[in-house]
Amino acid sequence: MGLTKFLNSMHYAISYVSTVDTDLETQEIKDLLAHSKKINNERNITGLLLFSEGNFFQVIEGNKMKVKNLFQKIKDDKRHHGIIKIFEKEITRESYNGYESSFLSEEAKYNDPSLQYYINYLKVLDPKSQNTIKSILRAFIS
Repeated sequence: MGLTKFLNSMHYAISYVSTVDTDLETQEIKDLLAHSKKINNERNITGLLLFSEGNFFQVIEGNKMKVKNLFQKIKDDKRHHGIIKIFEKEITRESYNGYESSFLSEEAKYNDPSLQYYINYLKVLDPKSQNTIKSILRAFIS
């Protein structure tokens, strides 16, 4: 197996949180979430993008080269700043069946059953990563 073919077969995941630029309007954020869901599903990138209280939380998974290239674009995007990488690692398989995105408003998040829905996807991660992501999701959703 050649190096390129090997790299294309590797499963990879990156997770981060960031702060949204204050000039970004609510509709622009909703458009970004919808566009991310559409384009990542088309490109076979799985994962999750959440927006809540001025912050993004994202997990991206898939082919190692695709994920690394996407993360570089994310880091260069001026619509957010203060990116804190939670993890970056090889995984045995993707956690998510596709790519999801959600805008969590103040009124929706306290009654949102999404926490358990999103946590169910984390089972393929190692226990340390699972606990980290669970804590972040709880902060985002509760």
